[in-house]
Amino acid sequence: MNKFTKGVCLGIALLSLASCSGTLVNLKYQDGQMINKRLGLAYTPAPTNYEPVSVGEAYGYYEKSDMTLYEIKGLDPKDWLTQSYAGSATTIFYSDDAVLPTLAELEPNKIFVTEGESVTISIVTVNDQAVIDNIVDTFENGTYAEWPLIDAYKTYELKFYSEEKYPHIYYNLTYGEFAEGTFLYDRNTKHSVMIGDALADFIPSAKP
Repeated sequence: MNKFTKGVCLGIALLSLASCSGTLVNLKYQDGQMINKRLGLAYTPAPTNYEPVSVGEAYGYYEKSDMTLYEIKGLDPKDWLTQSYAGSATTIFYSDDAVLPTLAELEPNKIFVTEGESVTISIVTVNDQAVIDNIVDTFENGTYAEWPLIDAYKTYELKFYSEEKYPHIYYNLTYGEFAEGTFLYDRNTKHSVMIGDALADFIPSAKP
């Protein structure tokens, strides 16, 4: 291949890349939402305990923050978008037409126990429906108990998942074992409850 041919090929490749990047929907931030008025798109950032199960193709771009937003696989990008996946730091965005379920409305049938922040690794899966239902009820209806700030024996992220109703998003809570007891904590609302030994059959105690 001569230099001219190489140059033509390189030029075609660069044009192709420019064409791909040009297809992203231009988004702006206004009144707490990511919007594109021309296309009638408006997305609100979801609370931090919602995460995508799987990230799809790039869809939108917010130039001011150099942020690309992606499709959530299986969901309409006009209603749902997400940042690139970064574990519990990932933010998803939803439209006014989308339904953001509570933990109970999610009707989870699995809990993935994970560790790690930017990259999550599942260490065990809870699939006992009675145990899951008890955890959900305890968290939503149990008495508030302040989350200890220091000296955790162990913490995990619990990703609640519904195969039937909402198979494309997780609802995430933090699990912590302390001298004071075992807790579940919502980073967004700061709600915290003690769950005792409700997950003892799945998560061994780390107490010394």
